[in-house]
Formats: sequence, C-alpha cells, structure tokens
Amino acid sequence: MNDKFLYLDSSAILKIIVPEPESKVLFELLRDWPVRVSSELAWAEVSRALRRADATVPQFRRGQKVLDRIGLMPVDSRILKDAALLKPASMRSLDAIHLATARSLGGELAALVTYDVRLSAAASGAKLKVWSPSP
Repeated sequence: MNDKFLYLDSSAILKIIVPEPESKVLFELLRDWPVRVSSELAWAEVSRALRRADATVPQFRRGQKVLDRIGLMPVDSRILKDAALLKPASMRSLDAIHLATARSLGGELAALVTYDVRLSAAASGAKLKVWSPSP
C-alpha cells in the first residue's frame, strides 16, 4: 500500500464504472492505492459522459458510489489561475483544471492516472508521473 495520492481524471474514473479492456488492470493498480483523489469537476464530467453513453440506472448508481469513494478536491481560484497559465496553450480547459488540481498536491502526488492522450502529454510536460494502465 501507498500513502501518497493517486489522482484519477474522468477518463480513468469512467473505466471503473463502465468495464473496458483497461478496467481489470486499473482495478489491480487501485487495490494498492487507498488514497485516491480527483477534481470535483469529475462529478459533472463523469455524469455527462454516462448520459451521452445512455448509461443504465445501475451504471449511474455505480458512478455515484465510485465518486463518493474518491476524495474530490475543490476547484478554487488558485486552481483556476494555475490552469489558465499551463502549457500548452492548446490544452482544453477541463484538462487544464485536472492538471492544475493534480499539481496542487506537490510531493504528495504519486501519479496522475489518465487515458486522455492530450492530458497525458501535458502532465508529462509538467514533469508529473503519468500512468495509463492497460493489459
């Protein structure tokens, strides 16, 4: 087990809720990381993605349970100001908020878990450890 934070973006959270090829490997990783966090932005992003995918009622319930077990960090003015200054300039705003939130953990961050290629590249560019567990 590890006591550092594992930051999950919405793409990783969705793989916990809706089984995909990467889900099993992700579950194995999460077993060793009891301290999981994300941005409270994930609540809206995950819910919207489930709606777009015409998720079932059990999937929505599972989504709520998963989000309830993740420490959701507030999106405050400090996070928004950091997100506004992050590179590359082409990074999408929601990705920038996730990256700024993960960066705010400093040395307490073990890694950012994402399956989003653009966020992964930006986080690597910001010198964060990025994990995208796959089979």
